[in-house]
Amino acid sequence: MAILEDGPNGGFRGKVGSIYGYNRMGQWIIRGARRKSNKPPTEAQRLHRQKLKLVSEFCRENKAVFDFGYELKKENGSKYGAFQLAQKHVFNDVLAFDADYNPVVNFENLKVFVGDLMPPECTKVSVNEGRIFLEWIPSPAYDDEIYKLNLACVSLNDFCSLKLAVASARDGQCFVNMPVELNQKAEYHVYIGVWDTFRRALSNSVYCGVI
Repeated sequence: MAILEDGPNGGFRGKVGSIYGYNRMGQWIIRGARRKSNKPPTEAQRLHRQKLKLVSEFCRENKAVFDFGYELKKENGSKYGAFQLAQKHVFNDVLAFDADYNPVVNFENLKVFVGDLMPPECTKVSVNEGRIFLEWIPSPAYDDEIYKLNLACVSLNDFCSLKLAVASARDGQCFVNMPVELNQKAEYHVYIGVWDTFRRALSNSVYCGVI
């Protein structure tokens, strides 16, 4: 089905019979159906497809975290929602390459929360008797109960975990029970960030390490 734009003399979007119409940079274009290519992909095409597949799978596994962490960055009327902004970040800023030149996720470059607040500094994570122990240097700017610390646990092949307001940002340390949704045999990368619960603002997340 096609949609006619701007009256009978306008262009159209979609398929009519065997032709397709679309608008590119203000110009209406009509083309025939694309033919499936039998040529093997070039190295650049193969690599691009690998990157797209990795980003898609990784972001899908961690969608709950990204939906929250990028919610305040989406703009009204933009085609990019919170999840699409996260995908764009992962594709452009997070992917690296292993020794065989296959794309991998560089977790230290990943931002699971994004915002304009000052992020925590000198962060550490450890596990003690089944509980997550977090440390950071508190900032005098956050000496108010409205500033909370958010925690995210992110995995390459397992469910993520998002815990909000696990502590006051001014505390400098806290214990958090191990989230029940996490697979105890999997590896998780830990991130924390500051959340202004009154004005709905976030800081960029900070990478703490692996548990």
